[in-house]
Amino acid sequence: MTDPRDNGTDPRPDEQTAEETVAPDKVTDEQENENAAADDPVDVESEEPVELSDEEILRGERDAFEQKWLRVVAELDNVRKRSRREVLETRRFSQAEILRSLLDVQDNFERALQSAADSSDTGEVEALREGVELIFQKFRTILKDKGVQPMEALGVEFDPTFHEAVGQIPREGSEPGQVIEVIQQGFHFGDMVLRPAKVIISS
Repeated sequence: MTDPRDNGTDPRPDEQTAEETVAPDKVTDEQENENAAADDPVDVESEEPVELSDEEILRGERDAFEQKWLRVVAELDNVRKRSRREVLETRRFSQAEILRSLLDVQDNFERALQSAADSSDTGEVEALREGVELIFQKFRTILKDKGVQPMEALGVEFDPTFHEAVGQIPREGSEPGQVIEVIQQGFHFGDMVLRPAKVIISS
């Protein structure tokens, strides 16, 4: 009886076939993983942290502090300028209130002088007129020194910013809207209208 092993045949052909079919699959998967890893190169430089020297770190901190310091200085300067401007505006408005009340006193002086000029011309009245006129001139000098200036209104075009119309009448030779009579003089205080002029305009 012949031994099957003598003719060189494998008594388990099915098992050998199975092993041969499985092994290539394993090799293929490993190769695919290797190929995928090869296709996705690793950026070695991006993974390495950039190291700064102590001098560079100190320089960066110095620049950051310098920028903060400059911003703080600029903000303080703006606050200082704004505060100074607000103080000046408050002071100016306070002065304007006082000066506005003094304008009524000036009006009374002016009316007194006009009344003395219209009365009988005697020595006593003339002395009174001269005394009142001296006080009036002194008073106007004080207002001028404080920055109060009379407003030009007669003959100009009516402007509601500077004028207050109390009447409107036709006047030959005058343009419509032109100031033809000043009832109460207006005054400036710097660029502020201290008191608008009360005027009559031509219709």
